Amino acid sequence: MVTSQWSLLPMDLLNTIEEHVELYVDKVRLRCVCSSWHSDLSKMPTHKLCQLPWLLIPYKDNVIGTSISSSCGFLDPLEKKVHKLELPEIGEKVFKGSAYGWVVVANKNDTIYLVNPLTRARVKLPPRSKFPDVRKYRADKHESEYLLWSLTALSTPGDSYLMDTTHVRNYLLTKIILSSSPSNGSDFVAVAIYGEIGSLAYCKRGDKKWSIISDKRPPYKDVIFYEGQLYALKCSGQLMVCDIGSNYPKPIVTEVVPQPSTYPLGELYLVGSSSGLMMVQRCIESSYIYEPSKIFVHKTTTFKIFKLDISGRNWYRVKSLGDDVLFLGLNSSMAFSSRDFPVYKGNSIYFTDVNYNFDLEGTRIGFDEGIFSLDDGKIEPLPTNYGDVWPTPIWVMPNPY
Repeated sequence: MVTSQWSLLPMDLLNTIEEHVELYVDKVRLRCVCSSWHSDLSKMPTHKLCQLPWLLIPYKDNVIGTSISSSCGFLDPLEKKVHKLELPEIGEKVFKGSAYGWVVVANKNDTIYLVNPLTRARVKLPPRSKFPDVRKYRADKHESEYLLWSLTALSTPGDSYLMDTTHVRNYLLTKIILSSSPSNGSDFVAVAIYGEIGSLAYCKRGDKKWSIISDKRPPYKDVIFYEGQLYALKCSGQLMVCDIGSNYPKPIVTEVVPQPSTYPLGELYLVGSSSGLMMVQRCIESSYIYEPSKIFVHKTTTFKIFKLDISGRNWYRVKSLGDDVLFLGLNSSMAFSSRDFPVYKGNSIYFTDVNYNFDLEGTRIGFDEGIFSLDDGKIEPLPTNYGDVWPTPIWVMPNPY
């Protein structure tokens, strides 16, 4: 095997080149020149100036017309260009979250795992059949693989029902977040919103099953690790803090903010920023379309921002984000300053579809996504036309480790 001439470059010269490379994407490319550069260069810096959120785009297979394709793309916001990559590790590409550069993928064969799109590394999580709402799982029972406990207000203790893998995967696993990066074998905690009433469960690295966090307080809309604590937001706007460390495996759930007097309709997000913890309300209009068939669709109309007053135990409305930029969707919500990322517009929200309506697959109906400006209340499209995509793209912070 012939040694690459690039690997013969003196180390001091290579380090000098690396010091003059400012953009995160260029630092990634530098380490991809050859294997020796990847191993010799120091660990990628984590300073906020070096990182930009990218959009991971799951392309459909043009031949068979399904999402079972290994083709994906990364939208580089600086170049406004999509870099295509083959990712067989990403399976059926039904995303259930992203954090620290890792994407949560759920497949119909019951598996759930984390994938790093840059390194193609994978980390297994306990499967969907190991959630607290599953009474029994039989992979050989076509279209009725799961026997689930019924937990609705109308059900009685002990009630259960059968459900197929596609429905469970698509609609009964909402989102998974991470406490920290799983790179290099590091310990982490994964927290999931799941089930028919939006319950919470968690697992630690190496666990074989998911453990319930609270069985009496759902439904939950979002969760976030912020300043070392796990916060959970109910659909009513009530905010809880969950201690999953000191009393494992029986977490303690404590109210931080009671239910507001006005019920916040729509999608709700928790976002941590330099100015504090925020609740973001995504207001949505819903309707039916009748071509090619009757399908229920939704469209974002506006956003409302509320900041946490922890001493007063309430949310208060703010009309501006200042220089901040928010990135919302299926990802763990992110907030950055546009001073650090001039390519993004300050006082704006970049949002992608949460894609809960899988009836839209194959219809070529556009996703509910765009850029919302708090300056004028208008929504602009995201800056690219990325073609035939399914399911919805997801925001990812590139991580080459």
